[in-house]
Amino acid sequence: MDPRAPAGVDIHWLDGAPPLSLPTGTAFGVPWAQGAVDRTTPFSATAKGAGVPVQTWPLAYWPDGSLKWTGHAVGADTLSTIGNGVTIAPGTPKEPVSPVSVVKGGDGSTTVSTGNFSATFLPPGNTTLLSSMSLSGNKLAQSVQLVLQLQNAPDQDLSAMTLSAANGAIVQPASIQRMLGRADTLTVEQSGPVRAVIKITGKYTSGSAGGHADFLPFTVRFYLAAGATALRAVHFFIFDGDQQKDFIKGLGFQFSTPMTDLLHDRHVRFMNTVPVSTSPSQAPVPGVWGEPVRVVSGLRRDATAAVLDPQFNGLPTPAVSTWPTTVSSELDMLAVWSDYSLEQLSSEHFQIFKRTDKGDAVSFLRATGGGSGTRASGLGYVGGARGGGVVFGMKDFWQGAPRSLDIRGAGTNMATTTLWAYSPKAAAMDMRHYDTVPHGLDLAYEDFGNPDPNPIGVGRSYELSLQLYSATPSRATLSNLAIVHTKIPQMVGTPQFYASSKIFGGRWNVPNTTTTGAAAIEKRKSDLLDFYVAEPDQRQFYGFWNYGDVMHTYDQTRHNWRYDVGGYAWDNGELSSDLWLWISFLRTGRADVFRMAHAMTRHLSEVDFHHIGPFAGLGSRHNVSHWGDGAKEARVAGSTLKRPFYYLTTDELVGDLMDYSLQADQTIMTWDPLRKVLPPPPPQGPGRLRIGPDWTTLAGNWFTKWERTNDTTWRDRIKTGMSDIGGFKFGLFTGNGAAVGWNADTAHMVDEGGEGAGSYSLTMIFGGGEFLMEAMDLITDEPAFDAAWLDFCRLYNASDADKIARYGKTFASKDFPQYYAKLQVYAGDRLKDTTIKQAAWNAINKNTVGVWAPVQQIGGTDVLTPITEIPNLGTNDAGQLSLSEYAVLAIAPELAPNNLKAIRVAETEWDEMTAADISIDEADQGKREAHTRPKISRKTSESPWRTWLCLK
Repeated sequence: MDPRAPAGVDIHWLDGAPPLSLPTGTAFGVPWAQGAVDRTTPFSATAKGAGVPVQTWPLAYWPDGSLKWTGHAVGADTLSTIGNGVTIAPGTPKEPVSPVSVVKGGDGSTTVSTGNFSATFLPPGNTTLLSSMSLSGNKLAQSVQLVLQLQNAPDQDLSAMTLSAANGAIVQPASIQRMLGRADTLTVEQSGPVRAVIKITGKYTSGSAGGHADFLPFTVRFYLAAGATALRAVHFFIFDGDQQKDFIKGLGFQFSTPMTDLLHDRHVRFMNTVPVSTSPSQAPVPGVWGEPVRVVSGLRRDATAAVLDPQFNGLPTPAVSTWPTTVSSELDMLAVWSDYSLEQLSSEHFQIFKRTDKGDAVSFLRATGGGSGTRASGLGYVGGARGGGVVFGMKDFWQGAPRSLDIRGAGTNMATTTLWAYSPKAAAMDMRHYDTVPHGLDLAYEDFGNPDPNPIGVGRSYELSLQLYSATPSRATLSNLAIVHTKIPQMVGTPQFYASSKIFGGRWNVPNTTTTGAAAIEKRKSDLLDFYVAEPDQRQFYGFWNYGDVMHTYDQTRHNWRYDVGGYAWDNGELSSDLWLWISFLRTGRADVFRMAHAMTRHLSEVDFHHIGPFAGLGSRHNVSHWGDGAKEARVAGSTLKRPFYYLTTDELVGDLMDYSLQADQTIMTWDPLRKVLPPPPPQGPGRLRIGPDWTTLAGNWFTKWERTNDTTWRDRIKTGMSDIGGFKFGLFTGNGAAVGWNADTAHMVDEGGEGAGSYSLTMIFGGGEFLMEAMDLITDEPAFDAAWLDFCRLYNASDADKIARYGKTFASKDFPQYYAKLQVYAGDRLKDTTIKQAAWNAINKNTVGVWAPVQQIGGTDVLTPITEIPNLGTNDAGQLSLSEYAVLAIAPELAPNNLKAIRVAETEWDEMTAADISIDEADQGKREAHTRPKISRKTSESPWRTWLCLK
């Protein structure tokens, strides 16, 4: 049976075994064959012969209107039925036992409920988003707010001040203003019966005329699953402040919990992550730090096990009248520990503190001995043994440090808990660039100026959950929740199913080991993935703005990535590193690769992307600071590379962010990507872009919107450009480095001439090639463009004679033949020409770029701590070469060689062979010529930007 057929699709847990629990349910996407499923078709889910309640919605459509991708949600109470997986098929879904309902109140409030759990949202205009969350009528979470602490200056460098300030000088601290998130809109996006989604948008406000103006637009979605007693929330904000004046000191999510138990029956818990296993016979579990608000253990007088055991385990203690009088008579004299903090100010250490009910009049006490560790899970609890409370958790807690969890007033009638996505205990968030002057494109590979570094429009999200309990959960329950919270449950299909469905163009397949040459490539690819998956942890690629990204190029001399060298630092998805990871997951099903790709897409779609402001819809090229580079490019923010994340997880936020990219076509009119190297475009433009990677990115944005909405307006914009390119004399080789005139209003392009004056090496290596291979399967009525497209794929790696035979002249397209082998093999397949496919294999087989030496161990005095490294590693080649090899393996597996050259790249050759730098000294020319690079001299009057843009 065709696995894509409507008879059913099997979906399983990403990590293999089922999760320990499913507190907020889960959602996943399923692809369908074109024409197989009508858009009105209902879907059912079954597992182990029984029905599983499921909610379904469309994610994407084929051009004929049939369903291309569907989203599915299952509830929190379905885990025992689901077991190892479910089958999704057309059919009538089973109704949930505890369905979700959404009710609008007469006061404008909105209440979502399932079973004995409910949450009430206040109407827009309030700075309290939820008035309460209730379990069996008990309002255990109240007054939910988004809180911000805003500082008007950076933290003072007191060390420098001691050198320059006069004795007795008074240091004036920066002022800090408290602001709250105000809801401006509330939208019910889904209303059950298995899942409800509430979307709130707004801005942070000081609430006073003299305070800071409203800013930091935000979106927060709340999710409720059938059978759940928990809300999941995903909060995203956009920075639109002044980088010189607005320094975020704290950003958090706050709620209050009534404390009705006696002080010694009130409990606070913080959970660790899963420790490294030290015993092969016993699976490690997260540890629990748990203490009561009033401690009765460790006293001079023994309260006895009848009291101490239940208190330690969070159970109700016996009536005080039954306690030993030596303890009960002076019980009220014992300290009341009312305030608690867990501070994870770096990825490598956390510490718990507590303070008595005297508040600011006393100091915090460090929880010495058992209250510290390396990485906290981000999960905690506050409440009572009888009255119940709230389990709260923040996803990617230590990865996004500095973070903290604060509980205040646990010794009063109302405890207030704040989950700090950015901890106020850390230095104020400094969005300024790392320097005020450029350091040279030719040396540091850094584009600076026009525009200067500016973070306006970048954003960041965090995810959390609040789960209500009628009594303090056991330590074992909390430990299990820490596991689930750290590794969020996700359901996926098999690699074989995804490959047979030919999703995302289908020019990839499951690993191929049919020949020794293919097996050698697969081994290299697997080893490379192993290294990259481990590298963020080894190098601590963590932090609020950094988590999810990797570095661009390695510095072999320092045995470190070039974290401080201009354009060689953070990668910002330069050559489709995110697509490399997603396709690698689809091929292999590796959970570790999925989670790395997930984190990377979160980062790239938020931090490296200007969502609003002067660069709206564009992203920033790789740099020491994520938004610091002067090259604002559509390709960094393109939608097509985010589609795997969106369709596999159904994530609504990424759906929002893909829509932001639709602004890029207009923004490019202001920020011509070639403004630094070419004169202004001619008036018939009136703007300018490159066919690739600019127009291909814009077309990918429209393609994504077309398939998500089935609105042909977006398809027609693509076809307008295709028609223009098809009419150009030189097709995709048009223009100086593919530069053409551009009109955002009409989506038309204009041939400016200059063909052959610059290189075309960047045209299709930012995801454009993969996009067009997919698009041309669906847009079949643009024959002139299709011919030009096939010409480009066929001729890029071809001889000058072949190009002259077709166009009457040749073009500079000698760079990166190994990257363009994927288009070459595609052309051979389309044209049914084995010679062309073999030429693609030859390009892969003889390639030495990106074929690295094995992992090495470095220690001693060369490094601060021992490390493993791959000498001269570069992410450009890791990602782009892998994508090319995947395509060649999939399209022409019958030509895979039995022997594959695997030549180690010498250290001295690295900078001459990476896509990062094609500008070289004449003294190095011999090396370059050995790798078929064009002869380019650094001793030229040409602007270095011409080299960067591959125009010379």
